[in-house]
Amino acid sequence: MKPHPKALHGIVSGMIALWVFLLCPATLFAQNESTAPRALQVGVITASPLYMKAADGRWEGFGVELWQAVAQYLNVAFEFREFSSLENLLGALEKQEIDVFPSLPVGERFESTMDFSQSYLKSGLSIAVPAEEAEYRWLRVFEGIFSKHILKAIGLLVLLSMVAGIFVWLFERRKNDEMFGDGTAGGICHGMWWAIVTMTTVGYGDKAPKTAGGRIVALIWMLFSIIFIASFTANITTSLTINVLKGKVHGLNDLYNARVGSVSQSEGFDFLTKQGIAVIPFEGIQDGLAAVASRKIDAFVLNEQVLKYQTKKEFPGRVQVLPGIYDEYFVSIALPQNSSLRKPINTALLKLMKTKNWTEIRNRYIQ
Repeated sequence: MKPHPKALHGIVSGMIALWVFLLCPATLFAQNESTAPRALQVGVITASPLYMKAADGRWEGFGVELWQAVAQYLNVAFEFREFSSLENLLGALEKQEIDVFPSLPVGERFESTMDFSQSYLKSGLSIAVPAEEAEYRWLRVFEGIFSKHILKAIGLLVLLSMVAGIFVWLFERRKNDEMFGDGTAGGICHGMWWAIVTMTTVGYGDKAPKTAGGRIVALIWMLFSIIFIASFTANITTSLTINVLKGKVHGLNDLYNARVGSVSQSEGFDFLTKQGIAVIPFEGIQDGLAAVASRKIDAFVLNEQVLKYQTKKEFPGRVQVLPGIYDEYFVSIALPQNSSLRKPINTALLKLMKTKNWTEIRNRYIQ
């Protein structure tokens, strides 16, 4: 009895399938392995406290821990890829050679070449300048006290006290000679003494006007003294501050006539360029701060947290960060344009920012 043609065809097909399965398992498994998701490429650059490379080669820092927490929510594999400069890193991101850069200020110039996640931090720019050497600070204070500006103010104080003392003596010399007596010279000296202790609010009480005219002069003098002492104190404070901060740069307006540096393609570099300030490009933060410490440049402008961390850890006593923040901006995770990771990362960020872990990461690195 001959087998049915359809049955014969089924038997042959089954034998072929069994032969393929037994003889070619490696090919099938290799195909399954090739469909496994690849590890995401995460760009990093040495920039404390955002990205720091330990002695054993591990990466740590605010940006690193932020991305590790996000990646845990996404359940994705990744590997860090180090770049020598921010310029090279951004170029790789625009060419889609890497998938993520965890910390980048949201800037208008990047909108056409890359995407950003939801912002997670507000920051700004600060100015680093050479630190004034400690042994010269007290000398600067004494120079300020005996400056022409302060000496002129003291001379004006003495002159006004003399005028007030003369007027009080004129009213008090006859009816209050026990306090403002001793002749013309002595009486005027008593009047000056009274005017100075009244103006400085010391008020010993050893001398006081008793006549109506003398008390009117005293009332006018006391009201005037309040204004004069306030102005005098403010002028002294300003003069001493300027003398202690003997450097060339004390704020943003001083950058126009100074040698200023910043990291190439950074937010600080763009800000200075827009302000019309000539800026010297540096590849790395360490190079820029080293130039400040050696006084090759007068100031270095960059992210506030980065400058404060670097000056405290690497350049203590050599570089200082001036008070004040300029050009505030938001920081986000940067992605290649039209990246499919944007929505999942936003969801992960929103979840992370509601946790205690997020607070601990911020407190550990951002001061």
